[in-house]
Amino acid sequence: MNVAGFLERLAGWLGGGTPPAPPPAPREAQKPTISAEDSRLPDASRPLVARLLSLIADIEARTHDDSLMVSALTEVRQMRDSHLPQLVTSYAEIPASHRAEIFRQTGKSASYNLNQGFERMISRLETLSRSLAQEDLDSFADNLRFIEHRYGDDDPLR
Repeated sequence: MNVAGFLERLAGWLGGGTPPAPPPAPREAQKPTISAEDSRLPDASRPLVARLLSLIADIEARTHDDSLMVSALTEVRQMRDSHLPQLVTSYAEIPASHRAEIFRQTGKSASYNLNQGFERMISRLETLSRSLAQEDLDSFADNLRFIEHRYGDDDPLR
């Protein structure tokens, strides 16, 4: 048996004859399963959920075509598709007659605790948004420094 035949047989044994599977298609942005108008939300929670969903949409739009932002996009989608609905559902499943027990246990109402959860999520999204914007902010600052240096008081043609 020649070397080429041996290598072909070896590749066949090792499964080298089949082409690799194509990478999975990127997930498209989905419509959130929770809206600010969800009837299960207390009135005080609606603006928080609206802000949260707005930040999620903004981050998704900014990271959509950037393969380096996969972890941020994954985190945001997990928040939208899993964590947010679970938080709202767990709140809604507490019978209204038993929500006072949460107050007795924590000293804070169920709706206050729900809003605290939303505010923590918003804080995380704002941090992600700020870090995504940092490169743009740095680039803008660099351009301003160049313009000041080139066309400022030190301009040799003045």
